[in-house]
Amino acid sequence: MSLLRLGWVWCRRRLILVCAALGIALGVAVLFTVLAVFQGFVHELETSIKVVSGDLTLQIPRRSEARAEEYLAPLRALPEVADATVRLNWFGMVGRRGARALDDPRAADLTGLMLAGVEGVEAAGLPPAAPAGEPAPVLMGKLLANRLGLVVGDALEVFSYRDSGRSKVFVRKTYVLADFVESGRYDQDLNRVLAHRADVALLAQSGPNFSEIAVHARPGTDAELLAAAVIQALANAGISERDFPAVRTWEDQGGQLLRAARDQQGLLGTVFFMIVLVAAYQLVATLLLTVTEKRREIGVLGALGASPGRVAGFFCGLATLIAGVGCAAGLGLGALLVANISSVEKFLGGGKRIFLPEIYIFTEIPIRVEFGSSAVLVAATLLCALLFSLLPAWRAARVPVVRALARR
Repeated sequence: MSLLRLGWVWCRRRLILVCAALGIALGVAVLFTVLAVFQGFVHELETSIKVVSGDLTLQIPRRSEARAEEYLAPLRALPEVADATVRLNWFGMVGRRGARALDDPRAADLTGLMLAGVEGVEAAGLPPAAPAGEPAPVLMGKLLANRLGLVVGDALEVFSYRDSGRSKVFVRKTYVLADFVESGRYDQDLNRVLAHRADVALLAQSGPNFSEIAVHARPGTDAELLAAAVIQALANAGISERDFPAVRTWEDQGGQLLRAARDQQGLLGTVFFMIVLVAAYQLVATLLLTVTEKRREIGVLGALGASPGRVAGFFCGLATLIAGVGCAAGLGLGALLVANISSVEKFLGGGKRIFLPEIYIFTEIPIRVEFGSSAVLVAATLLCALLFSLLPAWRAARVPVVRALARR
């Protein structure tokens, strides 16, 4: 019987070794699930930031006299840029058409929103612009529509104020809800409305008809390097930095929220790895007890010619085998938890949601399983098990053969 087969027999017949593998499995499953949730959260947050703001955003001041084409031509010529589009963001208040609240800006049943005027690829979901005199089409999230009591086809009115030299002028425009758009983010679906840039420009009526330029990079492009290339390209085109005072990467747009999410991912990964570490540490006591109980078998191995080094290697291999079985079971259990994360959430919350979208931004729990992090988890667990097995292996290698065989 080979030493590997002997180790497998011990694992199957001794409950304490099975319990050791089970402890490692539970630790790995918990850490795998936590990593999948946080990796999903960070990934979805990064993706939503890029979708909303682009890989790079240039803020255009109202005093700028440069035309949109003067910005777009040098940007689109860059090899790192996949596309560049202009936008016009306008902040205002919204209510259902005909509501009395529209005549009183202090009314409590009005909702603030950001009217995002888009074009090109970003306006692909919008219907064609409406003829003059008819309500312009817009897209909004179901959360905002439900708050306003709107369904597809309903009219809504947006009002705001624009600069007119020394005073503010009240402006008001009617739109029609053409369809719903879902970003998956609670905050975006609650206050962001998409419209054609030309329709939003009718509210502004002064200054440039765009407020920012969204630059979408080709895959694999570093945002900081792209920002430097964009600044240089615009400078070469004769556009002063006064005409784009703010150049923000998608990481800048993410701000404190993105940095906090990344920090929490690393912190919770470290904390929950301690569970795996404790589970692996129990191998010390488990294997020491096994050495004591199996002294006679160890003596037989020595009598059959097994050297102390081979006996020590056998116990290191036994620990690795236990950890390997635990990792395999833990990954399987973790995958099961991840696949049924909504049911797990309801079970832990007593039938109620724990991850509220008002707090955690996303309407559903995001999940992302990365092969690299799973491989690191398994490798770290096996390494810890191997290190913790060195003391029991050393004790087993020092068992006297004659005394072990003479023991009854």
